[in-house]
Formats: sequence, C-alpha cells, structure tokens
Amino acid sequence: MTESEKTPVLFILHAYQPITQSKEILERIIGKCYKPFFEMLLENPSVKISLNIAGCLLEKLTMEYPEIIKLIEKAKDNNQIELMGSAFYHPILPLTRPEDQSYQIQKQNIAVSGIFGTIPKAFFPPELALNSENIPLIIDEGFKIIVSAANSLNLTYGGLYQLDDEREIFILKRNKTISNRISFDYYKRDTAKLEQEISRNYKMDKLPVVLAMDLETYGEHHSNYHKFFFDIAQKVSTITLTEFQNNYNISTPIDFLYFTSWSTSDEDYQKRFHLPLWNHPENSIHQLQLEHLKLLEKTKEKMENGSWMDEYQAAHYSCQFWWASGLTLEHGFWSEELILVGLNFQRLVLDSMVNELEEDLKQIILKESEDIIQKIEQILSEVGK
Repeated sequence: MTESEKTPVLFILHAYQPITQSKEILERIIGKCYKPFFEMLLENPSVKISLNIAGCLLEKLTMEYPEIIKLIEKAKDNNQIELMGSAFYHPILPLTRPEDQSYQIQKQNIAVSGIFGTIPKAFFPPELALNSENIPLIIDEGFKIIVSAANSLNLTYGGLYQLDDEREIFILKRNKTISNRISFDYYKRDTAKLEQEISRNYKMDKLPVVLAMDLETYGEHHSNYHKFFFDIAQKVSTITLTEFQNNYNISTPIDFLYFTSWSTSDEDYQKRFHLPLWNHPENSIHQLQLEHLKLLEKTKEKMENGSWMDEYQAAHYSCQFWWASGLTLEHGFWSEELILVGLNFQRLVLDSMVNELEEDLKQIILKESEDIIQKIEQILSEVGK
C-alpha cells in the first residue's frame, strides 16, 4: 500500500507530570515511556505526531534529563513533531482567572520557543477543558488551532469559531471513541482491528481521524505499548495539526461551544457537571480545595507581584482535584495522600504570600486557611474509616 492510499490519522499526544511528582515515579515514566517512545519515533521517520508537553515537565526534563529533550529536538528537526502550546502548570483553564491563564500560556510559549526555537500555533487545553470565555485569550496569544473534546461541538469534526470582532480560530474535535479505546487497550494490541475501525471512520467523512491521548499511555499505563503505537502508525498516514488545517478545508462556522472536557460525559453535561473530575458540585473535597485556592487568589489581589508569583501559579495544578474525584464518582480515583500534597503546596505558597501583609490581615487569612484545611482533613478521616 502506498502512502497516499493509507488512511490519514492525526495523533495528538499530551505529556504531563505534576510539579509535585516524585523523582522515583518520574524516572520510571521516563524509562518506560518517554525514552523508548522517542527513540522509536526516530527509528520510524515517516511517523508524525502533534505533541504537547506541559511546561513544568518540559522544564524538569531540560534541567535534569536533557537526553529526552535531545530526542524530541531531533524528531522536531526531522519534521516528525509539531509542538503545541498549553498552560505551563496544567491548570484547568475554566477554573483559573484570566490573568493567570495569560501568565501560564505565555510561560509555556516562552519555554517551548526557548528550548526548541519554535512558536506553537496549535493549542492544547489541559484535559481539553474549555469554555467560550477561554477562546479570546487563546486567540490573543497568537494561536490558530485549538483541540477540543468530542462533545464540545455539534459539528462532526470542528470548524471556525468567530468572535464579535471577527477574529477567528479553528477548533478541531477529538475522536473520543477510538482515542479512549486505544487508551484502555480495548483492541488488545490487535492492529488489524484498530486499522479497520480507523478506516471505517475515515470513509464516512473523508477526513482524517483525530486521536488524542496521554503520551504516558504508551509504556507507563500499558507496558511496552509504544510498540503497538508504531505498529499502527506504520499502517496509516500520520499528519500534524497544521497539515490538517492546511490540507482539509473545514470552514463551517461554530455557533455554540459546549463547556466540557475530555472526561465530561454527555450525561455529566446534562446535569451541568461540566468538570466532574475537578469541580464536581456534589464533591465536598473539590469545593473546599477550590475555596482554598480562591483564598490564594483573593490574597494576591491585596499585593503587588512578589517572589511567590510562580509558585502561586503552580498551586493551580489539576492533579490535586483529580485525586479527589473518586469520592463522588464510581469511575474516579482518590488518594488522601495526594489530596493533602496539593493542599500543603497551596498552604506553603499562601505562607509566602502573607509574609508581605500587615500582621492582623495575615492572621485573618491564615485562620481562614486553617479552617478549610481542618474541614478537608475531617472529611478524609471519616471516609477512611
């Protein structure tokens, strides 16, 4: 089969480890996933991916594991990788203030351009969590494409989202069914079965199949799974986001963007649970975590930027909320340890911030923080019984 006869597929891979990740776990992921994946990518020069690496992970790799950066750089120079933009510390954008979104998106752009010498044009919202209020800011930062969740649009693949001032951006939907089936090893590494399903989807609309998932799927979540990736990648024709936009004319106007994430089911959305893994209305831990984070945000309003600013941004990282999701969702996860790791990180940042305030105000803020923390600890102790 010639390259032109193969089914076009767009692989969007997202790499992220939280700022609080342990060295032991990170090195395990590097050894099981990142290193073998990028080495095999270079061994398969016809394979292309669009890649987002959260800035906090990119910074860690650059400082401590430069061999991984060199592999990525080689693949980028071979036109095998299109690097994407995102938010540096992996916050959930709809739960983050606009000024903090700008800070994190700009910091991510600076990191990508500084390390790889390229300015990304495609944007990956963390967890594909996106609402219409995020769009103008993403456009302001120079992006031309956004990847969105499958149920974010009524359109089959995506289209052009236009602002009132006529600025516009291309929004491309993820194929949730096939992406999730790959992520959960539904095909049992049967490339023929997966290729058949990809081909069937392509024939319906004659547009590339858009697959997006965690890079950690290939080796960390499933041992040696990167081999399966390259087995299927050789059977299809892989393209990048920019190639998709340049070669396939999808100019349908988008009249409405639904507020979802790649983990928001249609049932969740109908209940108005837009972000069930990070802000479930019935999850008391989520609500208290967010209340504590808002305390940091309110404290920030009382002062000029200080040496604590970057840690304040890091305190918005998404995992701390994800680890509480299992308290309300059967399919969710929860870990008392990792909930408290996030909460302690927030508190340390708050301690740094309030040192610049008058003593009376400082004590009021710290007392409010302690009350929230005690409520969380009480709930966790009752759940653990």
